[in-house]
Amino acid sequence: MIRKCFTVNPNRTKEEINSYEVLLEKGIYVGVEIFYPYQKSLEHIEMYKENIKRYLKYPNVEMVCHLPYGKDNNLASLYNIDILIERFKSAIDFSNIFGIKKLTLHPGCLDGSVSREEGVRLAAIHIKELCIYAKKYNMTIMLENLIGENELMRTVEEYFELKKLINEDNLKFIFDAAHYHASKFCDNTFDIIQFLDQVKDDLYHLHISDNDGTKDMHARIGLGTIDYKAYFKALKEVGYNGLYSSEVLFNSVDELIITANDMDESGK
Repeated sequence: MIRKCFTVNPNRTKEEINSYEVLLEKGIYVGVEIFYPYQKSLEHIEMYKENIKRYLKYPNVEMVCHLPYGKDNNLASLYNIDILIERFKSAIDFSNIFGIKKLTLHPGCLDGSVSREEGVRLAAIHIKELCIYAKKYNMTIMLENLIGENELMRTVEEYFELKKLINEDNLKFIFDAAHYHASKFCDNTFDIIQFLDQVKDDLYHLHISDNDGTKDMHARIGLGTIDYKAYFKALKEVGYNGLYSSEVLFNSVDELIITANDMDESGK
């Protein structure tokens, strides 16, 4: 049985967050990936925190936190870096409130101020600091493969380069097949499976959605061109037993149930 996970971004209302609880109660999903809501008001942060805590009553539910991301949270640069490091550390502290042990992290992007080689070096220095900080909570930081030409870690080689530079035992990999499918390095599902085979020993988490290979669409399985049956079969063959975290866009509990069914069908 696929261990399914859904995301709860900080833009959700109290009513929406509470409505998802039925999915955990019924065991349709056993994982939740949350976000650090640093951009929200103190009142909204408290609402998000207190209502996410409701999920902790289910002992079999595993929670993951997606750390801050995007161009305003770029670890491959020196711009504003002291503030960013403190923001990331605050996000790690926030994650500990929920007993979270897995943290999703985008390694950064090139902002034009440094070469790619220097960007990788700077990202490694900053991610290493975060890995060391996360150890006090026994947390693992998982680097996610990205898409854009200026983003880091579009290739498996760049992951292993970062891993060598960071050299911390609580650094692992999260594979977003949709990200790779939309990159210029990927032509088909076979390429995705080859990528998976190279990172299988470091694989800690997954992001699941579909697209047509041109952009990150966050579409339902079957509405893009990724062969998820072949991909899920390959995941079983490499012994992956972690969470399958859906990043399919949704508006309701019913849509999350449909997404869960899509994953189960692909996993047969």
